[in-house]
Amino acid sequence: MASRGLAEEICIWKDISECKDCNLHEKLFCRPKSKYMLYFGLPALAAMVPAGIGLLFSDFELIIRILAFSGWIGYLAFFFFVWESRMICNHCPYFANDEQRTLHCPIDKGKLKTSKYNPGPTSISEKIQFIIGFITLIGYPSIFLLLAGQFLLLFMTLGAMIVWIIIIQLKVCTDCVNFACILNRVPKSVRLQFFEKNPIIKKAWEEKGTI
Repeated sequence: MASRGLAEEICIWKDISECKDCNLHEKLFCRPKSKYMLYFGLPALAAMVPAGIGLLFSDFELIIRILAFSGWIGYLAFFFFVWESRMICNHCPYFANDEQRTLHCPIDKGKLKTSKYNPGPTSISEKIQFIIGFITLIGYPSIFLLLAGQFLLLFMTLGAMIVWIIIIQLKVCTDCVNFACILNRVPKSVRLQFFEKNPIIKKAWEEKGTI
Protein backbone atom coordinates (compact mmCIF):
# COMPACT_ATOMS: atom_id res chain seq x y z
CA MET A 1 0.00 0.00 0.00
CA ALA A 2 1.41 3.41 -0.98
CA SER A 3 2.20 5.97 1.71
CA ARG A 4 -0.03 9.01 2.03
CA GLY A 5 3.08 11.12 2.70
CA LEU A 6 2.66 14.17 4.95
CA ALA A 7 -1.09 13.56 5.00
CA GLU A 8 -0.35 10.97 7.71
CA GLU A 9 0.59 13.85 10.02
CA ILE A 10 -2.22 16.28 9.15
CA CYS A 11 -5.48 16.24 11.09
CA ILE A 12 -7.87 16.73 8.16
CA TRP A 13 -6.79 13.33 6.82
CA LYS A 14 -7.42 11.47 10.08
CA ASP A 15 -10.60 9.62 10.92
CA ILE A 16 -13.39 11.93 12.01
CA SER A 17 -13.65 10.00 15.29
CA GLU A 18 -10.41 11.71 16.33
CA CYS A 19 -12.08 15.13 16.03
CA LYS A 20 -14.43 14.70 18.98
CA ASP A 21 -12.45 17.09 21.20
CA CYS A 22 -11.93 19.67 18.43
CA ASN A 23 -14.33 22.37 17.29
CA LEU A 24 -12.26 23.69 14.37
CA HIS A 25 -14.71 22.11 11.93
CA GLU A 26 -17.15 24.85 13.02
CA LYS A 27 -14.68 27.53 11.88
CA LEU A 28 -12.86 25.88 8.97
CA PHE A 29 -13.75 23.54 6.13
CA CYS A 30 -11.30 20.96 7.40
CA ARG A 31 -13.85 18.42 6.15
CA PRO A 32 -15.30 18.69 2.59
CA LYS A 33 -18.57 20.64 2.38
CA SER A 34 -20.30 21.09 -0.96
CA LYS A 35 -21.65 24.54 -0.09
CA TYR A 36 -18.19 26.01 -0.59
CA MET A 37 -18.12 24.79 -4.18
CA LEU A 38 -21.41 26.61 -4.79
CA TYR A 39 -20.19 29.82 -3.14
CA PHE A 40 -17.07 29.70 -5.29
CA GLY A 41 -18.39 28.34 -8.58
CA LEU A 42 -21.74 30.01 -9.25
CA PRO A 43 -20.57 33.65 -9.06
CA ALA A 44 -17.51 32.76 -11.15
CA LEU A 45 -19.78 31.21 -13.76
CA ALA A 46 -21.89 34.38 -13.76
CA ALA A 47 -18.76 36.31 -14.79
CA MET A 48 -17.59 33.79 -17.38
CA VAL A 49 -20.88 33.56 -19.29
CA PRO A 50 -21.11 37.22 -20.47
CA ALA A 51 -17.37 37.22 -21.21
CA GLY A 52 -17.73 34.10 -23.34
CA ILE A 53 -20.76 35.51 -25.17
CA GLY A 54 -18.82 38.68 -25.92
CA LEU A 55 -15.83 36.79 -27.26
CA LEU A 56 -18.00 34.66 -29.56
CA PHE A 57 -20.56 37.16 -30.80
CA SER A 58 -18.75 40.41 -31.46
CA ASP A 59 -18.49 42.20 -34.82
CA PHE A 60 -14.97 40.95 -35.41
CA GLU A 61 -14.19 38.43 -38.15
CA LEU A 62 -15.20 34.86 -37.32
CA ILE A 63 -11.61 33.60 -37.19
CA ILE A 64 -10.68 36.35 -34.71
CA ARG A 65 -13.63 35.46 -32.49
CA ILE A 66 -12.79 31.77 -32.58
CA LEU A 67 -9.13 32.41 -31.80
CA ALA A 68 -9.99 34.84 -28.99
CA PHE A 69 -12.48 32.44 -27.39
CA SER A 70 -10.20 29.41 -27.79
CA GLY A 71 -7.25 31.34 -26.37
CA TRP A 72 -9.26 32.37 -23.32
CA ILE A 73 -10.58 28.86 -22.66
CA GLY A 74 -7.05 27.52 -23.10
CA TYR A 75 -5.71 30.04 -20.61
CA LEU A 76 -8.48 29.24 -18.12
CA ALA A 77 -7.59 25.55 -18.30
CA PHE A 78 -3.87 26.27 -17.95
CA PHE A 79 -4.32 28.69 -15.05
CA PHE A 80 -6.70 26.60 -12.97
CA PHE A 81 -5.46 23.10 -13.74
CA VAL A 82 -1.70 23.64 -14.08
CA TRP A 83 -0.35 27.00 -12.95
CA GLU A 84 -2.54 27.63 -9.87
CA SER A 85 -2.01 24.05 -8.76
CA ARG A 86 1.75 24.69 -8.64
CA MET A 87 1.79 28.09 -6.92
CA ILE A 88 -1.22 28.16 -4.56
CA CYS A 89 -3.06 24.85 -4.27
CA ASN A 90 0.13 22.92 -3.49
CA HIS A 91 0.30 24.71 -0.11
CA CYS A 92 -3.13 23.42 0.92
CA PRO A 93 -3.41 20.49 3.37
CA TYR A 94 -5.91 18.91 0.95
CA PHE A 95 -2.96 18.58 -1.46
CA ALA A 96 -0.92 16.48 0.98
CA ASN A 97 -2.15 12.95 0.27
CA ASP A 98 0.43 11.29 -2.03
CA GLU A 99 -2.00 8.45 -2.80
CA GLN A 100 -4.28 10.84 -4.69
CA ARG A 101 -3.38 12.29 -8.09
CA THR A 102 -6.23 14.79 -7.95
CA LEU A 103 -7.07 17.41 -5.36
CA HIS A 104 -9.49 16.56 -2.55
CA CYS A 105 -10.39 20.20 -1.82
CA PRO A 106 -14.16 20.94 -1.54
CA ILE A 107 -13.69 23.79 -4.06
CA ASP A 108 -11.21 22.36 -6.56
CA LYS A 109 -12.13 18.70 -6.19
CA GLY A 110 -10.77 16.68 -9.11
CA LYS A 111 -8.06 19.17 -10.13
CA LEU A 112 -4.88 17.37 -11.20
CA LYS A 113 -2.00 17.82 -8.75
CA THR A 114 0.91 19.12 -10.83
CA SER A 115 3.50 19.47 -8.06
CA LYS A 116 4.44 18.26 -4.58
CA TYR A 117 2.77 19.42 -1.38
CA ASN A 118 4.52 22.34 0.34
CA PRO A 119 3.22 22.85 3.92
CA GLY A 120 4.84 26.29 4.24
CA PRO A 121 3.65 29.75 3.14
CA THR A 122 3.80 31.00 -0.44
CA SER A 123 6.98 32.67 -1.64
CA ILE A 124 7.14 36.21 -3.01
CA SER A 125 7.53 34.71 -6.49
CA GLU A 126 4.37 32.64 -6.07
CA LYS A 127 2.41 35.65 -4.86
CA ILE A 128 3.54 37.71 -7.85
CA GLN A 129 2.67 34.86 -10.21
CA PHE A 130 -0.81 34.59 -8.70
CA ILE A 131 -1.46 38.32 -9.05
CA ILE A 132 -0.26 38.34 -12.67
CA GLY A 133 -2.24 35.20 -13.49
CA PHE A 134 -5.43 36.53 -11.89
CA ILE A 135 -5.19 39.93 -13.58
CA THR A 136 -4.69 38.18 -16.92
CA LEU A 137 -7.72 36.00 -16.20
CA ILE A 138 -9.92 39.09 -15.90
CA GLY A 139 -8.05 41.35 -18.30
CA TYR A 140 -8.03 39.02 -21.32
CA PRO A 141 -11.79 39.08 -22.03
CA SER A 142 -12.20 42.62 -20.66
CA ILE A 143 -9.79 44.13 -23.21
CA PHE A 144 -11.50 42.22 -26.03
CA LEU A 145 -14.97 43.40 -24.92
CA LEU A 146 -13.70 46.96 -24.66
CA LEU A 147 -12.21 46.89 -28.16
CA ALA A 148 -15.41 45.32 -29.49
CA GLY A 149 -17.50 48.07 -27.94
CA GLN A 150 -19.53 45.55 -25.93
CA PHE A 151 -19.80 47.75 -22.87
CA LEU A 152 -22.87 46.06 -21.38
CA LEU A 153 -21.19 42.65 -21.43
CA LEU A 154 -18.01 44.23 -20.07
CA PHE A 155 -19.97 45.77 -17.21
CA MET A 156 -21.71 42.46 -16.51
CA THR A 157 -18.39 40.57 -16.52
CA LEU A 158 -16.57 42.99 -14.23
CA GLY A 159 -19.62 43.41 -11.98
CA ALA A 160 -20.00 39.65 -11.56
CA MET A 161 -16.28 39.34 -10.88
CA ILE A 162 -16.50 41.94 -8.11
CA VAL A 163 -19.50 40.12 -6.61
CA TRP A 164 -17.53 36.84 -6.82
CA ILE A 165 -14.59 38.34 -4.94
CA ILE A 166 -16.90 39.74 -2.25
CA ILE A 167 -18.72 36.41 -1.82
CA ILE A 168 -15.59 34.28 -1.53
CA GLN A 169 -14.02 36.77 0.85
CA LEU A 170 -17.08 36.60 3.10
CA LYS A 171 -18.10 32.96 2.69
CA VAL A 172 -15.05 30.95 1.61
CA CYS A 173 -11.73 32.62 2.40
CA THR A 174 -12.74 33.06 6.07
CA ASP A 175 -12.93 29.27 6.46
CA CYS A 176 -10.22 28.01 4.08
CA VAL A 177 -7.41 25.82 5.45
CA ASN A 178 -5.01 26.99 2.73
CA PHE A 179 -3.56 29.80 4.85
CA ALA A 180 -0.84 30.38 2.23
CA CYS A 181 -3.30 31.81 -0.30
CA ILE A 182 -3.07 35.60 -0.47
CA LEU A 183 -6.88 35.79 -0.41
CA ASN A 184 -7.14 33.81 2.86
CA ARG A 185 -8.96 35.64 5.67
CA VAL A 186 -8.98 33.09 8.49
CA PRO A 187 -8.39 34.90 11.82
CA LYS A 188 -4.89 34.48 13.27
CA SER A 189 -6.28 32.90 16.45
CA VAL A 190 -7.94 30.14 14.43
CA ARG A 191 -4.81 29.62 12.35
CA LEU A 192 -2.76 29.16 15.51
CA GLN A 193 -5.23 26.54 16.78
CA PHE A 194 -4.87 24.66 13.50
CA PHE A 195 -1.06 24.92 13.64
CA GLU A 196 -1.01 23.47 17.15
CA LYS A 197 -2.86 20.40 15.90
CA ASN A 198 -0.55 20.09 12.88
CA PRO A 199 3.12 20.45 13.97
CA ILE A 200 4.45 19.62 10.47
CA ILE A 201 2.66 22.68 9.05
CA LYS A 202 3.54 24.85 12.05
CA LYS A 203 7.23 23.99 11.67
CA ALA A 204 7.23 24.90 7.95
CA TRP A 205 5.72 28.31 8.73
CA GLU A 206 8.07 28.91 11.66
CA GLU A 207 11.08 28.17 9.43
CA LYS A 208 9.93 30.99 7.15
CA GLY A 209 9.37 33.33 10.10
CA THR A 210 5.69 33.79 9.30
CA ILE A 211 4.12 32.84 12.63
